Amino acid sequence: MERGLKIFFGVVCFGALLFLAACGGNETATPTPPPAATLAPTRRPVVVPTLPTNWKAYRSSTFQIALPPNWQTIQLGESEIKTAIASAQENNPPLAEQLRVLLESGQYRAFVFYAVDTSAPNAPSVSIARLGLEGTNDLQAYAKSYAETLPNVVRGSKVIEVQSSVRVNGMDAASFVYDVSLVNTDGELTTLRGVQFLYVLESGDAYLVTVTGSASQADAFMPRARQIATSFVVIAP
Repeated sequence: MERGLKIFFGVVCFGALLFLAACGGNETATPTPPPAATLAPTRRPVVVPTLPTNWKAYRSSTFQIALPPNWQTIQLGESEIKTAIASAQENNPPLAEQLRVLLESGQYRAFVFYAVDTSAPNAPSVSIARLGLEGTNDLQAYAKSYAETLPNVVRGSKVIEVQSSVRVNGMDAASFVYDVSLVNTDGELTTLRGVQFLYVLESGDAYLVTVTGSASQADAFMPRARQIATSFVVIAP
């Protein structure tokens, strides 16, 4: 459980750093290596949700997620990220800075999917990490530990909502909403809001889907963030 929680907190911290970068910050995160996990076959039927109008489904060999128009996927190789930075440098500097943090922190190695909203201020993002929960699927225990520990681990954070047992697209899941308050390089206080869904397979292994954006725009952002996070479905073990 401890290793899984470290990944949770690492994603929260990294989302905060990306948000700060988009607001003018210049910090980088300590690289976090991806967890070693081998997913065992799941026998539950695949439930693919109906996509909202104009959304696009992005499918890998093991999962699918859907995104609204104007969201751009980032290939998670070093050379691909460098190319994306160069492309965004002139027409979207906040995105270029966000991708620079993604590259220099090394955190991109922990993700199996990453995308950003290129049309919105501060570039809201979605990431997917693959976790090994060490043979347990005790969502209530994870949710309780998360809610109790996050404020002590991530400075300026606050857990707003925890649902320890939900079913999404035929999968067991837990969901979390949190805020992280930050001070950018201009000395301005700003707050990130994130929503995370932890999807647990029968093997005890899992995927963590995290969508982050500005808390000041939460009324508009959060419904869409939840739609993105709950469009996720595992299509192969």
